[in-house]
Amino acid sequence: MQSPSQKKLRGISGVVIAVLLTVIGIAAVLLFWSMISGFFTPQPKVIIEKATITKTGQNTYDISITVRETGGASTEIDYAVITGGDLQKEVRLDLSTTSQQQDKTLSPGQSKTLVVKLNDQQLKHGVTYYVAVYYTKGGGTERSDLYPVTVR
Repeated sequence: MQSPSQKKLRGISGVVIAVLLTVIGIAAVLLFWSMISGFFTPQPKVIIEKATITKTGQNTYDISITVRETGGASTEIDYAVITGGDLQKEVRLDLSTTSQQQDKTLSPGQSKTLVVKLNDQQLKHGVTYYVAVYYTKGGGTERSDLYPVTVR
């Protein structure tokens, strides 16, 4: 017969510990994922794929800008600007005054070419200017990266 001081100590078995740690790990991963997934809502991002400035007359130019939505959310192009070169300040291109009514909405992955006429502006042949478009993002306006374009 065993004496009380020789009684075998019993604790939680290794299997129970492994199961508890697995359940706690899964719960932690699910909690972490639910917190992080709220930060991953798609945001619009517009890039300029191509732009050309062609002189069509005395101080008159056709400007063609091909844009693509790469961010995964729909957006609308608000306006474009030309800057750099010999310009003292940026020139705003109002895309609503084009000769044709252009749809300025971009769906995710969609590419679109916008054409606008620029009048009463002196741009020099062979000089490189920079074009950017402004688009709607989260209730505000975001600018694309500058795209270099040389007057033809």
